Amino acid sequence: MAAGWSDEDSRRLTELHAEGKSLHFIAGEIGRSKQTVSRYAKSLGLEWDRATTAKAAEAVHVDNKARRVALEERLLVEAQKIMDQLWEPTVVFAFGGKDNTYEEHTLTQPTFGDQKAIVQTATTAIRESTRLHEMNAGSNADHSKAMLVKMQAALLELHAEEDEDSSGDPR
Repeated sequence: MAAGWSDEDSRRLTELHAEGKSLHFIAGEIGRSKQTVSRYAKSLGLEWDRATTAKAAEAVHVDNKARRVALEERLLVEAQKIMDQLWEPTVVFAFGGKDNTYEEHTLTQPTFGDQKAIVQTATTAIRESTRLHEMNAGSNADHSKAMLVKMQAALLELHAEEDEDSSGDPR
């Protein structure tokens, strides 16, 4: 980390801020602590709009979700390719003998040990694709929970207002 804050640091901070980069990103980019960057940003009249930061974070979240969906699909395709090998002809080979010769044979299907490895590999790919699917579905569940909490708060507030209104009524 450099000893003092330089004009180049200020220029770079201003440039990255104008590009909409986060405080965390800028601090990492210029090799300073977030506190230092925040202090100098304030002295330069720079602030981070929380709404913009939230939108950027949401965009990253959406991009990551799309990547997980693509990986999930790819893992399932690969698992299917792997399972297709289970009953296909296979080549077994070995080097050996006193002359270290190469020998190969074609079998009608993989050996039992190889079939077991094929099933285990496919199972791992399927399990991981399922985990990716659950991760994406979980984010929807978190969003749903947050919405339910907001609805509950609104209903409680509405109920409290009705109680206040009814307390003045002579019923």
